[in-house]
Amino acid sequence: MTTLLLAVHPLQAGPNWANELAADPGWTVRGPAHSLAQVRQQLAGGPPSLLVADLRLQDGDLLHLMRLLQASHPTLRVPVLVLTPPQADPLLLDLLQAGADSFHTTTPHRPGALAEQVRASLAGGAEIAPWIARRLLDHFQARLRGPAREIVEDLVNPLSLTQDECALLRQLSAGARVSELARREGVVPRELTSRLRGICRKMQWALRAGDLRLA
Repeated sequence: MTTLLLAVHPLQAGPNWANELAADPGWTVRGPAHSLAQVRQQLAGGPPSLLVADLRLQDGDLLHLMRLLQASHPTLRVPVLVLTPPQADPLLLDLLQAGADSFHTTTPHRPGALAEQVRASLAGGAEIAPWIARRLLDHFQARLRGPAREIVEDLVNPLSLTQDECALLRQLSAGARVSELARREGVVPRELTSRLRGICRKMQWALRAGDLRLA
């Protein structure tokens, strides 16, 4: 059975996400939880198919929860869909580094849009905000503007971007959506999503190696 765990700040303005998601027969909804402590209590009953959560909850931010779970339960893999306002929030970059799977911009509200993003996330799809794609592209390409020796090293570095990955980030940074690009290229969205996840994995490995900083 597909289960969603919803975690939202109690003062969150806008639509009632719990009712909107519960109206879809494709899954069952647990919660809403309003604090990190409540989310941890819910997770103790078994991991959900997807955690749908606000950037910040009553007693802390989602990044703290993700890092805590990774440290205490390294084998527990809970996909995360982040509910975010349209403004560029640096916390989104930190969440992406920590392994968040997808983001849903909550405003302007379009009925059914969150359910669509949930279905895409459950199927392995993930959209990415243009500003995040631009930031990733800038940091991965920073070394290519350096000395010739560094450029050659980067071309053989397994943590560097391939031409296809660069092209994908350029299009996403210009405002294209994964679903749109998939239709244009005649492939399923999962294929481009896999490429995007590969970029995120390279970023995470580079961070662990101390090679990359998103600031």
